[in-house]
Amino acid sequence: MILKDMLASIYESVKGYKTQRRRTRTPRDPVVLGFGELSGADWTMPESAMMSEEKQAQSQDQPERVYHELRELIVSGRLAPGTRLVETIAARRLGVSRTPVRAALQRLQQEGYAVSLSEGDERTRLVVAPITTDDVADLFYIVGELEGLAGYYAANLEPVHRGHLADGLEELNGAMLTESHARPPDAYRVFQLDASFHRRYVAEAAPPRLLALHDAIKPQAERYARLYVVALTNELDVSVAEHGVIVRAIRDGDAAAAQRAIQTNWRNAAKRIETVISEWGGKGGW
Repeated sequence: MILKDMLASIYESVKGYKTQRRRTRTPRDPVVLGFGELSGADWTMPESAMMSEEKQAQSQDQPERVYHELRELIVSGRLAPGTRLVETIAARRLGVSRTPVRAALQRLQQEGYAVSLSEGDERTRLVVAPITTDDVADLFYIVGELEGLAGYYAANLEPVHRGHLADGLEELNGAMLTESHARPPDAYRVFQLDASFHRRYVAEAAPPRLLALHDAIKPQAERYARLYVVALTNELDVSVAEHGVIVRAIRDGDAAAAQRAIQTNWRNAAKRIETVISEWGGKGGW
């Protein structure tokens, strides 16, 4: 029933917003067929075959590595919204062939980090997805629902376990408050502390399926979260206060209050960042 209620809540929360993601399926490991039991004296893999397997493994890892490197460049803002993503240039700068770059770009497009734009010559260009109010609302509301459910589970942990969890969350929140009062505050450290705060209760309490859903969607919200920290350092006290409500609910074992506090924190963050995007330019070309 909890999962059913969560899904219904997600539907209501994001209704009316345009979704720009598709799920991706992680390839399964290949099935290895056995050939009976052989001792080391019976059979040894030739060195050439071992080298071939090593190269094959590296080749298979390349698309994943290229994907994560490009995603980090987008999330960190080093590839700004609207930046063209060209296979040949990316391949040259990353030191790989075009094949893994092509696979990585396709995945980035499926997950909403990149979009295709039509040009006057009727050709399309792949660019870093713009930052928009619709997108931030879509992502932050979904993350709020997923993390809200994790908070619900966290508040249902055994008293000793949730007490230790609440202590850790309180420490992270205190460090975030201290850093927010520094002049100037270290925006990257604040971002890391905020991310660690939310990750702590998710990692402690979310069951595997919920954790997988969270890991699939949370990175897409990170570039907005980083923008939030940079642009709204004067409002970090508000976030810290909202975190305090989350900590108290988990410590008290009030599952409904913990879920509600987490949802509120993310929805309020969406509203605050929407204001910044509207002022700076809703098209995301900045």
